[in-house]
Amino acid sequence: MHNSRFFCVTLLTIIFSIGLIFHSAEAEGISLSSNSEIYYTEDYVVIFGGVDTVFENIPVTIQIYHESALIDVAQVQVASDGTFAATFNAVGHQWRDEGTYSARAFYTPTIIAETTFEFFSQVIDKSSAVFHVDIPNSGTFDVGYTIRGGEVDAINMNGERYSLLVKTTMNSNGNLILKIPRESFDAQKSDDIDDTFIILISKENNEPENFVQVEYEEIATSSDYRTIRLQLEEGDRWVEVIGTYVIPEFGSIVIIILVVAVSSAIIISKSRFSVRYN
Repeated sequence: MHNSRFFCVTLLTIIFSIGLIFHSAEAEGISLSSNSEIYYTEDYVVIFGGVDTVFENIPVTIQIYHESALIDVAQVQVASDGTFAATFNAVGHQWRDEGTYSARAFYTPTIIAETTFEFFSQVIDKSSAVFHVDIPNSGTFDVGYTIRGGEVDAINMNGERYSLLVKTTMNSNGNLILKIPRESFDAQKSDDIDDTFIILISKENNEPENFVQVEYEEIATSSDYRTIRLQLEEGDRWVEVIGTYVIPEFGSIVIIILVVAVSSAIIISKSRFSVRYN
């Protein structure tokens, strides 16, 4: 009888203690993010986050949903510093529908977080087109593009920096792909080593100003073209691509102007611009 009472008291104490622990964890919370806002077929979707309170031997369950359909699920262990991460490969019949996907993380029944991202199938030709870009006193060259979430209204040369200036109308979050011909516009160091472009974005409707610097992904490279992809937000109006080289007819003076423009943009971006995409 004495042992039975002792067991009941001990069991109630344990249950009460566990209840306090989980209540505390609920108050502390959980964070959740993805390594990109937009993914395509065959991309790797990385979902990561952190918890403020670590419970030994309790994994985080991460579920991927499109609307009400469960697309994928994984259980991952939490590191000693509270961080966790899971990788999903966007292939298979589950990943057939385009749109907004949700990632949900469950650490306990009450410690839950959610984040969203956009998923698209591979880029198709019908969403692509070509713009004929006028070069002052030197003809034209063609820039191919694909855009999602909006329209490309024009692509011109910025006369001040001899950069590419793309005018867009973005009705939702999306992305822009530019196929740039090397012989007409490029960013190179000495010995034909590729340099990075500087990409600036503005939401101003009338004039391209108040730019922020953003990152981009180079998705294809050949001896003739460089193809880049950058994420755009609803309301983005202007995209400026700054390189170090414009069609040879301009000569060395234009190359010097471009180098100065690039240097100025870097200086300004450190003091005034912010990088929007990590």
